[in-house]
Amino acid sequence: MRRFLVLELATGLIAALAVMTLSRTAADSEEEALRALVPKVIASWETLDISKIEPNYAADADFAYFDLAPMKYNNWAEYRVGAQKALFEPNRSIKLRLNDDLGVHRRGSLAWATVTFGADIVSKQGAASRLDGRWTMVLEKRAHRWIVVHEHVSAPLGGS
Repeated sequence: MRRFLVLELATGLIAALAVMTLSRTAADSEEEALRALVPKVIASWETLDISKIEPNYAADADFAYFDLAPMKYNNWAEYRVGAQKALFEPNRSIKLRLNDDLGVHRRGSLAWATVTFGADIVSKQGAASRLDGRWTMVLEKRAHRWIVVHEHVSAPLGGS
């Protein structure tokens, strides 16, 4: 009886350790997936092609997005139109360089990411400008993939 109890206890401990290890491995895997995804989402903006950007964003009618200007887009439909007009139409190119401070945090099916960046922008008239900023994304896991449900892009007052 005592051997059986010891064997049962040992089996239970091994099973618990295996579950904890698998759970941690899955969490690490999700974080690595997010660390790879966030730069890809940001890089999609360099294409100046909204059709390549929008698959990464939730189109829910009441999800707000904050960008440099205007202060707020009430949903993806507004963001889509606004980005086209304010960012893509006047510019020939945008090059985004992420700094080495990407932070990713996950709690279940929600995650947030923060990063600072530099942007080199060339207007259609050929004028070059530089902007330093910060980018925050809130992501939700939907149908086995992560999607941006809120975003905040801003620049410090007074420039870089």
